Amino acid sequence: MILGFAHLAINVDDLSAAESEWRALGYARGALHRDVPNHPAKRAFTRHYQPLHDLLLLHAAGLWPLEITRHGPTLGENRQLAWAPDSLHAVLPEPAPLRTLLLEGLGFQGAGNDLRLDSRLPGWSCRLHLEAGDTEPVRLDAAGPTCLAFYCNRIEEDAQRLLGLGASDYSGVFDLTLGERAMSIAMLRAPGGPLLELVSPRTRTP
Repeated sequence: MILGFAHLAINVDDLSAAESEWRALGYARGALHRDVPNHPAKRAFTRHYQPLHDLLLLHAAGLWPLEITRHGPTLGENRQLAWAPDSLHAVLPEPAPLRTLLLEGLGFQGAGNDLRLDSRLPGWSCRLHLEAGDTEPVRLDAAGPTCLAFYCNRIEEDAQRLLGLGASDYSGVFDLTLGERAMSIAMLRAPGGPLLELVSPRTRTP
């Protein structure tokens, strides 16, 4: 079951410069993690896979939670996902299959190409606008927004549902620990190219 929106991931060349830019918009640092293991299954989402990556978590009241990553030198630019204060945007050649996946697989609601994901938990709701455009599939090591992440509590079941709705390049479920946070992760490529991440919090083993 999808519980809500977790974050928008954005890949950059320089975490410090990116943090300064986002701080100017009202964001504050949640956590900084260096040399985080990159699961080998994520090779499918990169041009030049790196075994480690850095990530910075940013938050601000009323703004989208962000995960800023550095997957080594950036190679090209992602143009499929975009950030705006009122909604996130997905631009891809054919939006209809992604719309179906969002509605039937992730619990979004709405008419036309303006969709919303409502959550009872503060800050876990999301608004997403779909539009047609000539874009290439997202890569984790290209510059710009890479991934939409969602909290869930039945990660394997949720991933299989997305695969049945046209998602591909399934990473399988793998565990990740960031400081005091332990979680299970699964990544998939949505129809048309955007990346999706499922995040299932779990109890950390002492």
